[in-house]
Amino acid sequence: MKLSAKASQILPGSRPEVFEFATSNATYERTLDRSLGPIPGIERAEMHIGHRLEAGALRTVFMKDGAQLEETILAHEPPSLHQYRWTEAPSPPASWMLRSGTGTWRFSPAESGTRIDWTYEFELKSPLFYPLAAVMLALFRRWMALGLESMRAARER
Repeated sequence: MKLSAKASQILPGSRPEVFEFATSNATYERTLDRSLGPIPGIERAEMHIGHRLEAGALRTVFMKDGAQLEETILAHEPPSLHQYRWTEAPSPPASWMLRSGTGTWRFSPAESGTRIDWTYEFELKSPLFYPLAAVMLALFRRWMALGLESMRAARER
């Protein structure tokens, strides 16, 4: 069973500028660092040694709760698409419920800058987890929206 969450935001700047800013590992630790309930913020993100941000590369995301998430970059197509998938589920309680998570960032022109549509698709290990996962998904959706709002604010400074 799959569940998805989506958040969108318009950031000032051209698509190439916003794409580079939004997909930079350094931006994550500045704008996705806020925790929300059981959802930890991002402390930092690092590419594996010898890897650069491109399809097939591996990245480790260090969470504020001490957990580490390894991701495979599935697509990195400036200035329109950035996509990644966990190589394994994060720490509990998410690892108890989720088989996988895939994040997709799409960038499109907007009248006042560039629109980011961030979608996350999760695969549950069992439909029995749906009630708890639905609650977590609502929090995660809010966490995504807060992160994109933080990115917008950082671009406006």
